[in-house]
Order: sequence, then C-alpha cells, then structure tokens
Amino acid sequence: MNDLLISTLMVIKYERGKSFDESYELVDALLQEYGEKKLAERLCRDIPLQYSWEVVADLFSILMWTLNDNGASLTLVLNRWLEDGDDLRKIQIALNIDTYPYPDKGKMKSVLSK
Repeated sequence: MNDLLISTLMVIKYERGKSFDESYELVDALLQEYGEKKLAERLCRDIPLQYSWEVVADLFSILMWTLNDNGASLTLVLNRWLEDGDDLRKIQIALNIDTYPYPDKGKMKSVLSK
C-alpha cells in the first residue's frame, strides 16, 4: 500500500468542504511519484475501497488542475468510464469532477441518458 496515496486521501477527506491547501501539496507529490501515464487507472487500482467515491472525485478534481495537459488526458479516461457504464464507483467519480464530461452537448446527452 502506498503511504503517500493514503496520506493524500486522508487529508482530502479531512479538508472536504474547506480549502484543499495541504491536499494540493500532497497531490503534487503524488503526481511526481506516480507520473501522468495511465494515472487514473493506476490510482483506481491502488485506492482502497474504504475511501468514498466522493474523496476520490475530489482527488481527481485536484488532479485536473495539476496535470501538465490541464486534465485533458484524465477527462478522456473519465469519459470512457461513463461510456462503458459498467462500474458504479467510476461513474460516480466521473460525474462529480469539477468539469463537464463532454465538450459536445449532443455527445453528453447521448452518453448520460443511458
């Protein structure tokens, strides 16, 4: 189990509803450790289920502002989770990020209406 990941999730859980000052610093360190390649998949694999989807969504929202591509790669993964529609936890995470799932309104309506 990754101690930095667990510490980051614990701080995010504590800071929910407040400012994420310490969380941003930990997410920066987490990003340095994990790197950006296939980040969402690796994090989902490593995050224990004891952490609610809300905490994980907060982590991913912070990552959106931290990634070098301004969250574009993460958005693609989250959109794929919505399109697959086979994992409730991933759907909940994807729907609770601080961005719209699709830039195209028609595509968003099509996927989300399923």
